[in-house]
Amino acid sequence: MVSRETFFIETYGCEMNKSDSINIVLSLEASGFKQVKNEKEAHIIILNTCCVRRHAEERVFGRLGYYRSLKENGQENMIIVLVGCMAQLLGKKVTKLFPEVKVVAGTSHALKIPQYVMEYETTRQKQVFVDRDRYEFSSYGVKRAEKHSAWVNIIKGCSNFCSYCIVPFVRGPELSKPSDVIVREAKELSDKGVVEITLLGQNVNAYGRDTGDISFARLLEKLNKIDGLRWIRFLTSHPKDFDEDIIKSIASCEKVCPWIHLPIQSGSDRILNLMNRGYTLKHYMDVVGLLYKYIGDFSITTDIIVGFPTETEVDFQKTLDAIRAIEFDDAFTYMYSSRPHIRAEDLSDKVPHEVAQDRLTQLITLQREISLQKNKKELGKTVLGLIERVSKKNPQESLAKTEKAKPVVVVTDSKPGNFIEICIDDLSGATLRAHEVREACRV
Repeated sequence: MVSRETFFIETYGCEMNKSDSINIVLSLEASGFKQVKNEKEAHIIILNTCCVRRHAEERVFGRLGYYRSLKENGQENMIIVLVGCMAQLLGKKVTKLFPEVKVVAGTSHALKIPQYVMEYETTRQKQVFVDRDRYEFSSYGVKRAEKHSAWVNIIKGCSNFCSYCIVPFVRGPELSKPSDVIVREAKELSDKGVVEITLLGQNVNAYGRDTGDISFARLLEKLNKIDGLRWIRFLTSHPKDFDEDIIKSIASCEKVCPWIHLPIQSGSDRILNLMNRGYTLKHYMDVVGLLYKYIGDFSITTDIIVGFPTETEVDFQKTLDAIRAIEFDDAFTYMYSSRPHIRAEDLSDKVPHEVAQDRLTQLITLQREISLQKNKKELGKTVLGLIERVSKKNPQESLAKTEKAKPVVVVTDSKPGNFIEICIDDLSGATLRAHEVREACRV
């Protein structure tokens, strides 16, 4: 018999959602609930959702259909909780489509799930909370550490309203966490053995502007001084806010890793303008130029959308030309996805699906070629690697990560969380391989 105190959680979407799921788990455990690894062992099923693209919604709808079948075949007392961006977008509508959903918690209500579940258990009344008036940053601090690494949320929401993006509607406007709270949290994480933190936000470069707190550049400098902390990463950045001051701070802070995720979205100024991105291709290229000027050896990854309404073949070729010029280490590539509320839906000249699919295929092929060439340039380099985990295929091997966020397979008996010097000496397909030179630091 399934215990009423058990829960199972599934997470869809970006790193912000993954971070939110850590908070959800901690809030439930603090209230006496126990996480299980199998949905068939759980009384409470939580789906932490994304709605940035239609495909993300379709996946969740598919899972809700699956859980409906479980309820009909022996797990009739199961409580299904929908949380996150899709919950915020659909609200009560989802309980009409799927009556099995008993709790709907929007993006400002993730920490209240234990309360809502218990309220439902008592009243048998569906709990739907999607207002955005009471957002609170998690106070779990060191409990959020995942062994040697941790995400640190520094800013929530987005105020940019890119014409293809639903995030401002479901996450709300930018709200910065106080810098003293961030620094204290990072120190506590370091004291507990965390050696790497990743600062999270929809637009980390805008940190502090809404509250008058210190800038993102000054925040990096403060975090760089924390003893025990070895690596600092951040995402996501916005090109219009990624200024020279931030780049100088990255260059001067030895703990800030030389890996930049900087979404370009398109190489066409016309499309960038329609997207309401707030920059031109020249501005983006100037930012890349400053990165080379002050940092030199760094890796850069990006996001790109093809098939945006009115995108012509000329616009698309400009995107390919930009990719060739910049030479991204990797790219997350997508077809434009129709979403409610967004202004791009008002553009009548939609790109046919088959055309967008063909452009996506061309884009992926080009980026794979560039990624391969960029990885070949790593061969022969001796670099510092952080052991992430033991390989699932070969216990003699481990997956390490370099400062430039390059995953590398290495033969070592060093444990996860340890830094080792590695010499990158092979490339198997798209996978870098290395041998250990020496162990650099134990945690």
